[in-house]
Amino acid sequence: MTAPDRATSAGTAVRVLVRRVLTDHRNNPALPAITLAAPAGMMLLFGFVFGGALAAGQDVVAYRSYLTPGILVLVAATGVVATAVTAAADLRSGLTDRIRALPLAPVAAPAGIAVAETLIGILALGVMAGVGFLSGWRITAGPGEIALALALLVGFRFALAWLGVALGATIRDEQVLQQTAPLIFGTIMFSNIFVPTSTMPAVLAAVAEWNPVSAVVAALRLLLADAPAAADVSWPLRHPVAASLLWIAALLSLAAPVAVRRYSGASPR
Repeated sequence: MTAPDRATSAGTAVRVLVRRVLTDHRNNPALPAITLAAPAGMMLLFGFVFGGALAAGQDVVAYRSYLTPGILVLVAATGVVATAVTAAADLRSGLTDRIRALPLAPVAAPAGIAVAETLIGILALGVMAGVGFLSGWRITAGPGEIALALALLVGFRFALAWLGVALGATIRDEQVLQQTAPLIFGTIMFSNIFVPTSTMPAVLAAVAEWNPVSAVVAALRLLLADAPAAADVSWPLRHPVAASLLWIAALLSLAAPVAVRRYSGASPR
């Protein structure tokens, strides 16, 4: 098979695998519902139950506007577990062996999952953006800033989809992956999603400011509402757009090779 034919076949395989994953989610709507449940609950809990206290006497609606970009990133980040479970299920079912038997590029199968999970993530982000709008969130940016914010958010979800595939192909046990969900969720929460890092102890604040989630959240707040971070924070929050791009590139460069290698060389257990 020539290189162009192989590339064409790989592209076709990616499209087929994307359609398969999307069909699975359509036939099992509980999967995207579960992905949205935790962020929606957090929005209600912190925006309406604890909002008055966290706003520290300021406008509660303003705090919800501050919170919404963080919730959007939370939706993007929490999808990593669902992606990992999907990848692990494919490996355990033997589907990967059937795909590997075809004359396709090794990247086809993991790329199909990553693209499908990103598309599902975009739908979830749209739903949560609507929830934020109903809660009082408004975008004050121009078209260019909105487009860049959307690109960062989708790019971050895509990078985390590859991370999820790498995790699923490495662990390959759905139950173990489900057990890791609280650890992953805790890592995501250790950020500026709900409160500024300036309210944290110095050591914890420094760690949170270098969390990739914090950079993307700060970038969205800067781009969509022109809300720059304080001057005394770490470099990622002083330059959140650049930091977000670097984190996305780093995640892709680390996770994608692992996902392709593990996925193409794995066998069902």
